[in-house]
Amino acid sequence: MKFGGILFDKDGTLFDYFTVWGPVISEYTQTILEDLQRSDSTDLRRRFLRLIGVGEDKMHAEGLVFKTNKLVMLFRLFVFCKMHHLPFRKMVRHIKTGFTDAHQYMEKSLLDNAPSDLVEKLFIRLSEAGYRIGIVTNDTALSTKVCIDHLRIQKYIDFTSTHDDHLPKKPNPEALKQFCSQFSLLPEQVVVIGDSPADMKFARNGGAGYAVAVLTGSNDIKRLKKYADTIYTDLQEIFNDTKIFPGGI
Repeated sequence: MKFGGILFDKDGTLFDYFTVWGPVISEYTQTILEDLQRSDSTDLRRRFLRLIGVGEDKMHAEGLVFKTNKLVMLFRLFVFCKMHHLPFRKMVRHIKTGFTDAHQYMEKSLLDNAPSDLVEKLFIRLSEAGYRIGIVTNDTALSTKVCIDHLRIQKYIDFTSTHDDHLPKKPNPEALKQFCSQFSLLPEQVVVIGDSPADMKFARNGGAGYAVAVLTGSNDIKRLKKYADTIYTDLQEIFNDTKIFPGGI
């Protein structure tokens, strides 16, 4: 069956997660610890970053940024706060504020990283091949718009689903179902491209025809192998995928 739709995750897929979000998260964790009057401990800051998912040179797959179960996230944060004598409720408020204001931090970080034309070229090629293109992310609509504008891909996107749409988060397949309904596609006609196990489970739960993982986000190779049909280093390799482009470039 010929594919007619393609759904992308945003963070860690359209851009390298560590390059863009690593500095942002690092800066914000320092702000939190300063407010809690605990910024003097280098070890605590390192442990806090590790909990969230940021290492010295890469993202950590077990970090909270790659988790989708809210209760699990809150429990892990509670244990961390208890262990290090930090106020849990205040920490939660800080993290919620950081999520709400993420577009401000993201915009600055994206501007610090000159946009590659890779994503734009890929979206042009997909559009020329007749694909309906969508982005499904658990991030806010404003943060998503900042990214889309920065990458210059707005005119190629037919569908977006963000946190603000109040749909169940991935791996729940509701956004995939809406995409199929809007463009009269069968789930097996849809390709899903993402960086995390949640993206691959989203594809599987929704019955997508092809699940492609890239290693520019969670880098969780062990679990990605379990759910993905194909794993690529980055989006550049998509151009050579004969399932997505049967006729070649």
